[in-house]
Amino acid sequence: MLNKTLFILFFLILLSGPAFPAMDSGAEQVPNVTAFVGQDLHMEGRAVVSHQLSTGEHILIFREGFSMSIGANQLSSENAVVWLIPRAAVPVESTVPEKLRVGDRSRIGYKAMVYLLGGVSVEKAKGARMTSLTGTVIEPGRIMAVQAGVSGEVFVTADKRRTTDPRGLTLYSDAFSGLRKVGFWPTSAEAQPQEIEFTEESEEPVAADIKPEDNEPKFRYPLHYSGVGGVVPKIEWDGAARTGTIIGRIYLWQKKDEKGGLLEFMADNAVLFRSPLAPEGKEKRTGDEGVLGGGGVKAIYLSGDILMTEGPRTIRAEEIYYDFEEKKALAVKAVMRNFDETRGIPIYIRAAKLRQLAENKFGAENITLTTSEFYVPQLSFNASKVIITDTTSLEAQQGEIPKSSFDAQMRDVRLKLYDKTIFYWPLMRSNLQRPDTPLKTARIGRDNTWGTQVETQWYLARLLGLEEPEGTESTLSLDYYSKRGFGSGINIDYAREDYFGRIIGYIINDRGQDRLGRNASRKHLEPERDLRGRFRWQHRQFLPFDWQLTTEISYISDEHFLEGFHRGEFNVGKDQETLIHMKRIEDNWGLSLLSKVRINDFVDELEELPSGEFHWTGQSFLDDSLTFYSDTQVGRFRERYSESAPAGPQQFFSFMTTRNELDMPLMFGTSKVVPFVAGTAAYEDGLGFYSELDGGTGAREDEVWFGEAGVRMSSQPYWKVFPSVESKIWDLNQIRHIIRPYLTAAAYTETDSVIEQRDTLSVGISQRLQTKRGTGDKMRTVDWMWLDMNVTWVNDSDDVASTAGADRFIWNKPFIPLLNRFNTILNPQDGYDRRSGDVFGPRRNYFGADYLWRLGDTTAVLSDMNFDIQSGVVQQYNVGFSHMRWPDLSYYLGSRYLRRLDNGFGEQGSNAFTFAATYVLDPRYTLVYSGQLDFDYGKTVRSDLSLIRQYHRIYCGITYSADASLDRQAIVFSIWPQGVPGLGIGSGRYMGTSGSTEY
Repeated sequence: MLNKTLFILFFLILLSGPAFPAMDSGAEQVPNVTAFVGQDLHMEGRAVVSHQLSTGEHILIFREGFSMSIGANQLSSENAVVWLIPRAAVPVESTVPEKLRVGDRSRIGYKAMVYLLGGVSVEKAKGARMTSLTGTVIEPGRIMAVQAGVSGEVFVTADKRRTTDPRGLTLYSDAFSGLRKVGFWPTSAEAQPQEIEFTEESEEPVAADIKPEDNEPKFRYPLHYSGVGGVVPKIEWDGAARTGTIIGRIYLWQKKDEKGGLLEFMADNAVLFRSPLAPEGKEKRTGDEGVLGGGGVKAIYLSGDILMTEGPRTIRAEEIYYDFEEKKALAVKAVMRNFDETRGIPIYIRAAKLRQLAENKFGAENITLTTSEFYVPQLSFNASKVIITDTTSLEAQQGEIPKSSFDAQMRDVRLKLYDKTIFYWPLMRSNLQRPDTPLKTARIGRDNTWGTQVETQWYLARLLGLEEPEGTESTLSLDYYSKRGFGSGINIDYAREDYFGRIIGYIINDRGQDRLGRNASRKHLEPERDLRGRFRWQHRQFLPFDWQLTTEISYISDEHFLEGFHRGEFNVGKDQETLIHMKRIEDNWGLSLLSKVRINDFVDELEELPSGEFHWTGQSFLDDSLTFYSDTQVGRFRERYSESAPAGPQQFFSFMTTRNELDMPLMFGTSKVVPFVAGTAAYEDGLGFYSELDGGTGAREDEVWFGEAGVRMSSQPYWKVFPSVESKIWDLNQIRHIIRPYLTAAAYTETDSVIEQRDTLSVGISQRLQTKRGTGDKMRTVDWMWLDMNVTWVNDSDDVASTAGADRFIWNKPFIPLLNRFNTILNPQDGYDRRSGDVFGPRRNYFGADYLWRLGDTTAVLSDMNFDIQSGVVQQYNVGFSHMRWPDLSYYLGSRYLRRLDNGFGEQGSNAFTFAATYVLDPRYTLVYSGQLDFDYGKTVRSDLSLIRQYHRIYCGITYSADASLDRQAIVFSIWPQGVPGLGIGSGRYMGTSGSTEY
């Protein structure tokens, strides 16, 4: 094969118009003649420099040999400079005889001006077509200037190519002045020689939104060919038909880009179709290899055991026709193989006929899409007809391709298991994001709460045969529960540049009972109504001047629906609220307005009608000598109690509070010391403030304030390196010990006991042991161990240890806020003075520690502890050990201890042991187990056991689950394709534990 790199610069030029004079070798010019339609310009050289001006003009510099041909005229020289100047569109009718016209179109051409230097030669065939061309000899045999009208295509072939601005070259300056001496004015003023540094530019695409014009240049490369098995191929040309035939196994390839991309063919036979206006004699040979350059081959037909490859894509077919100029193709009985790197699986597409209808449009008939190599796959996606349109813009092609870049319209869609159809849909549209079926997920199982369960999610737009807008994903849920009934819902996520949001809706005709826990009071709950459901719409709009508008509407039919049907969202999701929120954040300040109302009568809620907040953070004064913080809230509120709660006042009231802090950052050596003072004032005209620090009730106060003073201290890390530490057992390569101590102290003074705070002192130390792991360029620094410890003391600590849990000190907010808006449980006796809430501030003296030990890249130990100093009791202790033993075993061991605490619900604390493991028994079977046992209760909290069976490109699994916290047992069967768990049927809990991308 040739070692040198060839390329062809291809300009798509349509039919041209004006006439140009014919060429003469002397200085005199010959009369004008009319040009025929489609005169091509072919240029060739060893090295070329190309550049395009902003005006659309192209400059080409040839060195080390140059030749050009247009019509029957052929010229050559040692060096050349070429200008291609776009001409205005000319109607076809003005230059083409009526019998040769093709449609009523206008053509855009170029005027070409060429400066030839050194060894100039001119040849013209006898009896050839007339060509519009003017030539002027400047120095006989050495320098010549030529200008011509190009109405066809421009082809450039070269061994080397550079794209840079050549206007600073001496050759360019000489050519520019030479043409002007003979009366040729090459281009606009922008083309004049300039002092520009001549450097090679990168071939990387630029991320600019370039709108192609009709005469925008495009690239096409020469076609190479060689024999297979040592046979030298021979092309038999038919001059009249302008075709070439090759009999015998042949290999053809064409370069696609400057990054090494190739389009390759291999077939038993081939027929080459020469371009109608391409000149003869453009074939080159080197040994058993040939090159057809200059755009000479318009199309190719291949037959017999065809193999076509392009990047990771491979196509096998019986027959292929490929048109290089029109970018069209037809493959008969084609099998295309592609490899999905993200999922680690091959993708096969089989089609009776596979067509490329245009550069961005494709069609196929009787297709089969699968991940299996077998002719009858286990699981496949079928369609009778597919039309795919690639709408990717130039900008997107050079970056991340958006979701809506492909629009596929499919008819007679079938999902098959072997040769059995398990799903059919007459019409579907897709964006070709896998999976391409309308089914998103499916789950089949049975338990003692829901009975037989069939839960499915479908891509809504695909079901309706609609094109989904960019940034939108819509899902339809269709569910069946034998003990509850049929349910359906929608989930729509949307996002644009200046807004995003989500719409969720679900409805079910429920004929069963709710089971929310293991206690009798939580089981067999009869719903208030049979028709149950929910609706939620969340939307955020980005407005001018850095404003954000957030709206939310949340409706639930009854108190237990969300906990029963969407337990995960009920436990850890955001509260169901109806609100309007506006916020603006700029630099170091933020302003927000919130209006919130209740529409679900069964919940306790604090309505805000409205409230406003202003925050000013880290404002520097006196050249960073002082730093100011301010937090202010003003609002009008209303207490709303649920229908089942005791009747409360449910009155409107106003609440106002402001906290302002002033810091003085100081440096003492390597230590940072920040003394601070702060003051907080509040007003509440409802029930006022009346809760004492110990939870008792005091005299009501509407206006309160408290002051605070304290200091925050930390030191720059102290560290020491131990370079001699080496251990293969512990995977150590040197050790660095880092220590950073810190301290926070805060004292308070207040106007009344109902606003009293606890003075606090917290001292801590953070430690790291670091080492190096990896080899060569991949060596990195990791935290081998880290240990954080802190001790916190408070005055007026809670005397009863059983009522206080494992609190933690928050260094920047050690005080108890005046309004705890996170507590949604209302008490008519407590009103909204919720300082008795137990979610802020430490209540007893304690010692806390966090520990991590990375034994290796596959093994780690993680632990934390909270120790009550006053009672000498460990309040909380957690430890976990995780290990992966390649390639068959990974497991986790963990223990969680919580001391007994009287929380009013009869809980006994917790001492739980957790174990989870995944073990590959053999290449076909994988066993997965997870379970938790609580020793304080003497019961298993939950356990799951799954057996996974691997078939060819498909997995099957069966899971038994027992949840003692809900008194619930279930058996679930699952099946999913390798690499596409979203297309699975059954529980998705363990669908990621198998497959090519598991590790």
